[in-house]
Amino acid sequence: MSDNTTPETDIPGVEAPGKKGKPTPKRKDQEAARKRPVIADTKAAKKQQREQQRNSREKEWQAMRDGDERHMPLEHRGPERRYLRDYVDARTSPGEFLLPASIVFVILSLFISSGWAGLALIVFFYLMVLIVGIETFIMTRRLKKRFIEKFGERKLPRGWTFYVIARHLNMRRFRAPKPKVKRGDYPV
Repeated sequence: MSDNTTPETDIPGVEAPGKKGKPTPKRKDQEAARKRPVIADTKAAKKQQREQQRNSREKEWQAMRDGDERHMPLEHRGPERRYLRDYVDARTSPGEFLLPASIVFVILSLFISSGWAGLALIVFFYLMVLIVGIETFIMTRRLKKRFIEKFGERKLPRGWTFYVIARHLNMRRFRAPKPKVKRGDYPV
């Protein structure tokens, strides 16, 4: 009989099941392959790790700008998060103008500090903050209702309220991921 046939299989070139076809490596060789140097080059390793992290962050940031959901950070992926983003982006709300209004308020309060004009400025600003707060509350309630109708209550992502409010209070041009819908194009 030739050396690559077995009594169970008399077909030449076919080995019996369970045979590995090569000798078992010696223990000494296996241990030597697993050994690492006692003193590692930590500077080079840290530099390489920082470079990998920087490349990863750059790739994620580029995906956020382009809207490529495959490479976005995990907290922005999925149809549920996309629905929440699209709903907020389809709205025009006073919340997105709160930051510029705050900057204008601070600058004007430096020049107008007393009298009726100063009081009117403060009342106007606090009134705007109150309106934004009420409007944000109403928006989150409506969004939750529409979301549950579409996906069901069990699909609400963890931390969705903060996610929506943070996006809602940010100016549209500075939102990340970049808005994909036009104003008024609510998701279905």
